[in-house]
Amino acid sequence: MSADFKRWAKWTAATSFVLLLVSLASFGPAMDKMLPLLDPEQENVAKLEEGGSISVGLTDTRYYVILRVVEDGIDPSPEVRLVDSDGEEIQGSAPTSLHVDRELDAEGPKYRPVWVYYPKNTANYTIHNDGDNTLWLVDDAAAESEMLRNPIVLLMASTCCFGFIIGLLAIIFAIISTRQKPRKKEKIVSGLVIDERVMTTDELYRMQKGEEVSDSSFTQEKVADPFVSSDAAPAAKQKIIQQDLDSEINETEWKEWDEG
Repeated sequence: MSADFKRWAKWTAATSFVLLLVSLASFGPAMDKMLPLLDPEQENVAKLEEGGSISVGLTDTRYYVILRVVEDGIDPSPEVRLVDSDGEEIQGSAPTSLHVDRELDAEGPKYRPVWVYYPKNTANYTIHNDGDNTLWLVDDAAAESEMLRNPIVLLMASTCCFGFIIGLLAIIFAIISTRQKPRKKEKIVSGLVIDERVMTTDELYRMQKGEEVSDSSFTQEKVADPFVSSDAAPAAKQKIIQQDLDSEINETEWKEWDEG
């Protein structure tokens, strides 16, 4: 029995639509929970004015991002140093495409990631701001972990992800269903009867061999009615009397021939 991909495409498309609808409905409440965690003014490890320094405790299982405000469309430079307790400077790296700008309000400042630190040891470090504007040191790993623990954010992310995946499956099933050959109408088989027609032994033999049996090949024998109507009764009686007379004549002729 071949799979009904057209039916699967309908069900997966409906499921994808429902999931994306739930994701869209939960987007607003989820953003209300996420924005405070993305605001460096509220969630930060350290905030340094120009030329300042401060001691901070960093964990080796997390990563820390340096943020600066974009002013007049000019891309800010890192101009930051992170030094351990031995006075050795810790090397950082440039942000990747995963570290995007943070613009919490259309009229507010735009915070841009300029440098990222991955501490190798859990310890106290001293951070120095060598730039001419304020910098923020934020713990992105902690913010992400807090978001994933929030039910509304988790609902929005999961329904959006699964909605797109199931939607892609619906498109694949729809493409397969358009290329799938239509199934032939099967005959209803019940014992020796197909489509309310009695099969002959020849037709049964041909069907067993896998040959095609057309409707025109069916034969039906007309069975005589076992009950005689009242109109035909006199004719039937006359026929029986005639048969009895013929039998008596034949018996008389046989006896005469036998006796000589």
